[in-house]
Amino acid sequence: MWATYFVPPFLPARTVSTCGPCQCSVAVRGRSDCGTCKYRGDDKLPALLIIQVPMHLTQLSSTEPVMGTSIVAREPTSLSEAYPGGRLPTNSNRRLNAQHPAKRPRVDPAKPGHNARVGLSKKVLGRLSELPTMSLDVLFEIFEHLHPSDLLSLTRVNKGFRYLLLSRHSSFVWNACFKYCRAPTTPADMTPPAWARLLFGGAYCYSCGAKPVTRILFSLRRRACKSCMTSHLLCLSKVPEDIRDMIRSDSGNSGSTIHQSRLSCNNHWWDEDVAAFCAEQTALKDISRDPDGRVTNIKATVSEFLAKKKEVVATLRNHALICAAWERDRNADRSSKLTDVRVKRFEDIKFRFLHLGYFEGDLNNLSRHREVRMSKPMSNRVWQRIEPLLRPLVNEARDRRLTRDGGENYRLRRQLVLAEYAAFLRTLPPILLALSPTATEFICENQAVADALALGIGPDHPPITDRTVEAINRLRPELEKRMRERARLLRSLLPQSDISEDVTDDKAISLATSVYECTDCRLPTSGLHMLAHNCDRAQKPNTLHPQLSEQGRETVETLLQLLELGRNTTALDLDRRNDKFVCMCCSQGTFPQNGEEVLGRCVRDWRSCVTHAVGSRNERWHKGNPSWCLVGSTEIAAMSWEEFTNTHAYGCMRCPARIDLNSGSVQWYNKVSDVRVHAQIEHGRNKPQEGEDFFFNYGVRRLGCRALLAIDPGNGSMTSSL
Repeated sequence: MWATYFVPPFLPARTVSTCGPCQCSVAVRGRSDCGTCKYRGDDKLPALLIIQVPMHLTQLSSTEPVMGTSIVAREPTSLSEAYPGGRLPTNSNRRLNAQHPAKRPRVDPAKPGHNARVGLSKKVLGRLSELPTMSLDVLFEIFEHLHPSDLLSLTRVNKGFRYLLLSRHSSFVWNACFKYCRAPTTPADMTPPAWARLLFGGAYCYSCGAKPVTRILFSLRRRACKSCMTSHLLCLSKVPEDIRDMIRSDSGNSGSTIHQSRLSCNNHWWDEDVAAFCAEQTALKDISRDPDGRVTNIKATVSEFLAKKKEVVATLRNHALICAAWERDRNADRSSKLTDVRVKRFEDIKFRFLHLGYFEGDLNNLSRHREVRMSKPMSNRVWQRIEPLLRPLVNEARDRRLTRDGGENYRLRRQLVLAEYAAFLRTLPPILLALSPTATEFICENQAVADALALGIGPDHPPITDRTVEAINRLRPELEKRMRERARLLRSLLPQSDISEDVTDDKAISLATSVYECTDCRLPTSGLHMLAHNCDRAQKPNTLHPQLSEQGRETVETLLQLLELGRNTTALDLDRRNDKFVCMCCSQGTFPQNGEEVLGRCVRDWRSCVTHAVGSRNERWHKGNPSWCLVGSTEIAAMSWEEFTNTHAYGCMRCPARIDLNSGSVQWYNKVSDVRVHAQIEHGRNKPQEGEDFFFNYGVRRLGCRALLAIDPGNGSMTSSL
């Protein structure tokens, strides 16, 4: 009876193998070297062998060769024969013929007690199930026509493919793939799989794993993000001059952008490479000693070592220049292909809109939309997704064209729609007024209204009035639903320990400590203003992506402690107060005043303090966390204030919203003094209060106001200037 053994690149225990160099038949126990020529088997064996040995020889306990024994050895003909089951032993000390416990089969958790194996279906499994049974010659021929990234994926399929492709004998496959895709050849200091990983293995940092890192540092043989480059790269002053030419470095000429980081010198060395070189150079002293501890010809050894390192670095730099040229050509070719795809996508979108009845001039502004600029082919499924996003832009362009060239009939029809919408806006409370769309958005986002305007016969055409009323009746429930959903979202971001359960969502987000940041535009604001926030940087319209601002929250808590107010203080309570603060951690600046240069710091209200604290966390000129000081009322009275908001932002709560019937937009008061005068004259309010007589437009981010507090060096008096 014969026993068949497979000999992988390493030799398991108690196997009978054929030695590669001397071709002698040996029975090896617990070791993988030849008993005759002392050759240690490793992955440098010339071929994989399948050996058939008499069964009684497998019980041998001696490591000496067995003489006069017939042993038949042959090469495997397929991957399934070379790697039975697609798995290889991973420990050379594991016995080949040991009885391993069977693995527990995967079962369906939805069916208790059901032992049926859960895996790929027969249909999916049958597509590539015959691949391991194919001849190795055929597999290698197929592999040579794959992209290196596909080979990297194959190495992660199973252990059979991994050991086959990562073996040194498969280097010709990788090199053929590099030649097939016109990539640079494998350098002498890297293996083909490692070189393929550097070029095509993924755009991530080799140190921290950050993504995406598209630029390759060919001279350093790695990918690195800006943060790791700043922390790991060494400039000229940190590397000894006598070893600079012996360590690989990047000079910025190999296509990298290291010079754009905070480092300012030309050449850069990776700190790990410098440490490895110094350790290797130090180890030469121990290697160059005889058994008695005496140094033997260390100068010649060091000179030979340094000359070899310098030659390797020079070769590496030349190879890096070739790779940089290849990368530039590849990026240019890829950019050209993506441009062709974008142009084809835009032309396809234009064709679809022209087929719907739009004009060529209505589609010019679409080229700047992110959905149009995407480098992906157009399909019917994609069109169904992006058509509702692009329709308002096309309708807006058509509305401008028809307003200009449509004649008197179109302007009368549009005026009728604006009048209906203006009457609707006058009935809305301030928060819903901030959430409501503009008149142009209302017309363009409602396809039925836009089509009725464009295709109507005259101002008395029935579909115009009917469709406008239907759109308005649907709009208010939508605004109320959006307000509730946003309030619930903002409430969920607040700590549950600070707010009791009986407090409503509106009251919870109206607290002064409820400070949020929009993840798209990164500017802080209070709760009600975040509720009505319409970010122009959001990928989709009418979407909100808030997060709780811990820095802004801590700043408000500090200000409340200075004012001796509780945590239940609302943002409206602080807006009504006239408290001002100054940050003592800001550097003093010189400002011209009355013909003299004086030192001064900015005095801010509480909203400006929050904006300053959040914005100064990454500024070098700011010394640590802000330290606030309350300014007295005497100094406040002598100051003139500058508001950050230059747009119309104030409205009266005692009269309906002022609507411009020509444009359909809300008319706001420019300054708080204007709305105070209006409340005093029109409504007889001697001391108008915010929240009772007037309000700030919640749709506008409220950043606060500031003034300059200057200290005269002569008498120490406090003055103010803008």
